[in-house]
Amino acid sequence: MPSVQKRRLIEKTRKRERRGRTYLVAIVLIIIAVAVGWYVYSAATTPRPDFTIAAPSGVTILANTPTNSIITITAVNQFSGTVLLTAKGSTGLTATISPASVTGSGTATLTTSAAANGSYTVTINATSGGLIHFVTPRVATPIYARLITSDGTIDVELYPAQAPKTVANFVNLAQSGFYTNLTWHRVVKGFVIQTGDPTSQNAGGDNNTWGQHGSSQTVPLETDSSLQNLAGTLGMARSTDPNSGSSQFYINLADNHSLDGNYTVFGKVTAGMNVALTIGNVPVYPRSSQPINPVFLTSVTIR
Repeated sequence: MPSVQKRRLIEKTRKRERRGRTYLVAIVLIIIAVAVGWYVYSAATTPRPDFTIAAPSGVTILANTPTNSIITITAVNQFSGTVLLTAKGSTGLTATISPASVTGSGTATLTTSAAANGSYTVTINATSGGLIHFVTPRVATPIYARLITSDGTIDVELYPAQAPKTVANFVNLAQSGFYTNLTWHRVVKGFVIQTGDPTSQNAGGDNNTWGQHGSSQTVPLETDSSLQNLAGTLGMARSTDPNSGSSQFYINLADNHSLDGNYTVFGKVTAGMNVALTIGNVPVYPRSSQPINPVFLTSVTIR
């Protein structure tokens, strides 16, 4: 039988061994916990493969005339799956898309048509496994207006698909008679002609403040990459606040790309551009750009 001293030594050795095993188990468990935590964190923070879908915000069509638009699928985070595409138009609008699937990144052609004039929407759904994205562009036929001026007639078409709030505001003002006998208060040769200040009616009021007034209703900035400040286009004038458009508008006499993205383009001259250019050539006071002999916007009629 071991001596008492020897037994104590053996017991002490066994305790040390048990503690060592306990420490070892604890270290292993800590390592496992850290590894699992890191895996969960990595899985949660690593971006998963996905895709985006892009389409024009608005599409202008003509009745009974199919119109094509490009739909773009862009792979994100090394996405390489197949995206299934479908298109459904609102009542009265026919919509198809081809091809019906895109692998990874690619484009498809959306074709829309309607038998009647009006405003519509189309929904393009894109699915790949559990991934679902969609876009809903506005689709509309143009609205036509006739501007009678003291120098002749200007016919324009308006684009409610790309600038719905601006066009609706312009139409409402025109139908209320707001634009009757207003002065083209700003004429800059080779740049723009501008009207729409109600205080300039019949060339009255204080001409020192022409260009500082508008209608009570304002509209936000509506920009669309398909509409630029090209010669003959109509744009909404505003103050320094991008969302302060109201009744004043201008007609571009030249391509004015410096205005793109800063002013809402909402229409285009279809006939009578020669009249706009004639107004753009009248003599003006150098400091104010106001015509020496007033030129009037007699009326605006929605056709």
